[in-house]
Amino acid sequence: MNPSAPRQRLVGTAVLSASALLLEISLTRLFSVIYFPPYVYFIISVSILGIGIGAALPATRPALAASSRLAIYCMGAAGSTFLLLLLATLGRASLIQLPLFAFLALTFACFGLAISSIFTLHPTAGRALYMADLLGAGIGALLAIPLLNQFGAVNAMLVAALGFSLAGLYFAAGRLAVVAIAALGLSVVAFSVNVTTTALQVNMAAVTSEKPIVAALQAGGKVLESRWDAFARTDLLDPGDGESLRIYVDGGAASIMPSATHAAELMRDIGFFPFATEQPERVYILGPGAGLDVFFALQGRAKVVTAVEVNRAAVAMVDEWRAYNGGVYDSPGVQVIVDDGRSALRRSDDQYDLIYLSQVVTLAAERGGYALSENAIYTVDAFAEYLSHLAEGGQIALKLYDEVTLTRALSTALAALRRQGMDDQTALTHLMAFVDERSAQPVPLLLIGAQAFEEDDSLVLGAIARDVGFRPLLLPHVMVQSPLDQVAGGEQAFAAIVAESEVDISAPTDDRPYFFQLERGVPAGLQPLAAIVALLSLILLAICLGYVRHERDTAARRLPLYFAALGVGFIALEIYAIHQTRLFLGHPTMAVTLVLVTFLVGGGIGSGLSQLSIARAFRQRPPLVTALVVLLVIGWSAVWTIVSPELIATEVELRAAAVMLSLLPLTLLLGIPFPHALEIAGAAGPRQIAIAWSMNGLMTVVGSVVAVVLSISLGFSAVLFLGGGAYVVATLISLGMLGREPA
Repeated sequence: MNPSAPRQRLVGTAVLSASALLLEISLTRLFSVIYFPPYVYFIISVSILGIGIGAALPATRPALAASSRLAIYCMGAAGSTFLLLLLATLGRASLIQLPLFAFLALTFACFGLAISSIFTLHPTAGRALYMADLLGAGIGALLAIPLLNQFGAVNAMLVAALGFSLAGLYFAAGRLAVVAIAALGLSVVAFSVNVTTTALQVNMAAVTSEKPIVAALQAGGKVLESRWDAFARTDLLDPGDGESLRIYVDGGAASIMPSATHAAELMRDIGFFPFATEQPERVYILGPGAGLDVFFALQGRAKVVTAVEVNRAAVAMVDEWRAYNGGVYDSPGVQVIVDDGRSALRRSDDQYDLIYLSQVVTLAAERGGYALSENAIYTVDAFAEYLSHLAEGGQIALKLYDEVTLTRALSTALAALRRQGMDDQTALTHLMAFVDERSAQPVPLLLIGAQAFEEDDSLVLGAIARDVGFRPLLLPHVMVQSPLDQVAGGEQAFAAIVAESEVDISAPTDDRPYFFQLERGVPAGLQPLAAIVALLSLILLAICLGYVRHERDTAARRLPLYFAALGVGFIALEIYAIHQTRLFLGHPTMAVTLVLVTFLVGGGIGSGLSQLSIARAFRQRPPLVTALVVLLVIGWSAVWTIVSPELIATEVELRAAAVMLSLLPLTLLLGIPFPHALEIAGAAGPRQIAIAWSMNGLMTVVGSVVAVVLSISLGFSAVLFLGGGAYVVATLISLGMLGREPA
């Protein structure tokens, strides 16, 4: 251990970073309940921007990086976390956004200021401190899941505040130690009291008015039960007036719980149509929610029903309310699996008569993909997999949301059928569409047949649909509306319709899985964030370059750009790895956690190993390290594409191990360049360290925003090029400038 970094400081740094990452993940969960995903992404980006701003402050006022102030910064983070929590739970979050954002930025600015100061105070211990920083952050990510599952987002945030207070105790001396002990004691009391009394909790009736649960509560509905976990907040609600119970996920994505009392009414739903007409024996349901789809299958006399639901809390609620729903999940022939529906199907060799998706979407936000709700359920690759699991004469049925989502689903189905060698004209004979216009929002249904529908099929199903009150939209050989009639007649390719559409109805793919992103160009939800990030980036870049422009040393002048490249590259590769492993692991939360932990812990270990004499060659040749990162990124992406399909059917523990072990060599290397450059920055002056942390934090936000825009417009392959390209830039910058041991 470096004598200039006492053990107490290393432990304090680890605790501080663990608390910050736990807070970030918990905030993602909390704000997913209050806001919709694009806004959640904006909020979390504000927090990371706060880190960059806080880290820059010692560059403007070096006196801020004083050892005596570290405990104050930690306690400031704890106090502002608590105030942020008070505003989010006791206030009406939709009406107090500016104060909410202010405390959010303040919390992470305190963290950024503390981290920047620690490294400034110990310039020769950058590797050891960076190892503590990343290992601590990895531990925070690892603890987030059990804490969220056990206590929920609000109490997990209180644990983060407790952690900030504990970190302050490690840095405190003299009278400040007494204050830190008091702050720690208050944090423990606050957590203990809230666990037992739930004094601080989100009032669902006071969240943004657009959330569906708000309208239900304002109309007289009552929440019967609520559960928090790492996936979402799940609420069971009685809407009143004798209506069916509903389960809401993060205040949205409501699903109906069936009951014998409402059976006749429920079977008038258009979702029951494929079960009633085809009476499939073997059914696979993706996202059964509160059990209505399983009820439909049983009413259609299905003998085998496999229902796969990613939300464990929803499954538990249906089981516990079996007296109400008749034990729909306990019925003979029904198997309910807690997993990702598509991932579980990919691991199965079974064939089904009907694969059913009823408005499958979740608004639960995640670190790698929460910008605009990427959804791997509705992609060309997914539809191709569904088709491959259909028995002879089988069908895929999709209950959708409105006309535009029906059109995009039809576009996706056509693309999947074209992969089987069909032309557009032939592919259209595999599709039928209907709409239920009896509700305020007409609800469409799309059927995709494993075999082409004959004219008799269209006549029979069309007649049945009209008898029960549904309007046919597409019946092969019988009725094809404009402009699809020109496609059916071979006069026009469907691609021309896609090109002429005012909205984006092109078929989403696994590489570009944004089914619900219908805007062309940069999404409106991201434009304010992109503008703010661009403005702040220019301001901070101008400030940082202003401080270093008079440096005589070329390396010192180029270091901010080097740290910027590392920030963009690290976050882009992290996002890409999360995307690549989600379906393989079968649960989005598991993918986020495993990748985060592997990147952070692996980077921390790499930073620690780089201190060993055996790693001297790497320390002396920074361009070699960043160049190897580029090669490993390319290698991992290529190998993963080949290896992951071979391991998809193995146990989840083996799949998790495969993800971590395959990424470990890359993450070990990722932990070397930053601390090495920090030591060079420290040799150039303490101000350089603050600039380094500020640029790295700021460009992490820039990198994540650019990554999201690229994934929406070009696909995640472009995110891979962004990450690899950033490390190519870092390699070019470091050539001839960083190839030396720090003084």
